[in-house]
Amino acid sequence: MTWPGLAFPITGVGLTSPSSVVITLWNTGTTAVAVTSVADSNGDEFPFTTTCQVGGSLPASSTCNVSTKFKPNALGARTATLTINANGASQALTLTGTGASISPQISIAPAGDVAPNVFTLSGTGMTPSGTVELHTTFSPAGGGSLAVVPTRTLTADTSGNVSAAVTTDVPGTYEHWFVDLTSGVSTNHVVHISP
Repeated sequence: MTWPGLAFPITGVGLTSPSSVVITLWNTGTTAVAVTSVADSNGDEFPFTTTCQVGGSLPASSTCNVSTKFKPNALGARTATLTINANGASQALTLTGTGASISPQISIAPAGDVAPNVFTLSGTGMTPSGTVELHTTFSPAGGGSLAVVPTRTLTADTSGNVSAAVTTDVPGTYEHWFVDLTSGVSTNHVVHISP
């Protein structure tokens, strides 16, 4: 059996991890081997699927996979034991992941009179220490085509907060939102007009 790793990325409670843990069973021999069972001690949070014929056999010179996902139902560290019985041997694998609170909200406020064309965006509820993208679109005053401003990448702090200063020198309507890349969750969109 081979597997690249058994730890899942931080995932929002109730959401499913974007990545899988895949365990590959190899039969390099010349005769079929029995695949007796696959058992999961926490199938609710670490559901699995398999291409192996459980209760059957793995033909010679072939492979099959057991794939698990992570869908935490509570905050904090979560674990499961995946036990695979094949070829007369048992292998117990400990799966790990962390459930996080992912319910991002966004607010916007002017940065102050010192720089009237600078606005501060604040996001909360992101994955702690996770990667966040700031997306912005712009419509010039007096009409014109909608423009997409280059995406900025930020890192949330250990409490899941993120902030960004945005310079809006050109008059028009700006629309902003954050995307938490760990969970894939997008915040609400905030619109403001720069004179």
